[in-house]
Amino acid sequence: MNEVRQASPDDWAAFRDIRLAALADAPDAFGSTLRDEVDSTEADWRRRLTTSVVFLGSRNGEVQAIASAFPLEGDEVELIRIWTDPRARGTGLAAETVGAVLEWAQGKTVTLWVGEKNPAAERFYAKLGFVRTGRRGPLPRDESIMEVEMVLRAD
Repeated sequence: MNEVRQASPDDWAAFRDIRLAALADAPDAFGSTLRDEVDSTEADWRRRLTTSVVFLGSRNGEVQAIASAFPLEGDEVELIRIWTDPRARGTGLAAETVGAVLEWAQGKTVTLWVGEKNPAAERFYAKLGFVRTGRRGPLPRDESIMEVEMVLRAD
């Protein structure tokens, strides 16, 4: 059974665990690295839960997915930190977790960046209604990884 909930600072340990698992599993998919975040303190994790909205997806009581949004200027937000444990892929948990972020961002334009060499992720976002904007650029921490921007415009 899948369940998705918005994380609060009191969920810092679950947030830490899923984030570190994501960074270990898909090191080229994120703007930070496992090395950057592994030594973060409890206070760091709690603070991150106050500067962005974070949704945790659980399957049978175990947190196995994450999706976050970071407010940008105006009526835009950036979808960040999207990851699902390989054991939960294909179960609908990823779509439900990202869907919770999109519901939270209702009425706003949502953008994201995805690696050009990650066609599975791009197909997933396209199924949710995201389209390429034509913008592309290097991942800031590793310029050998090219990303494309996708957008889901507010209705």
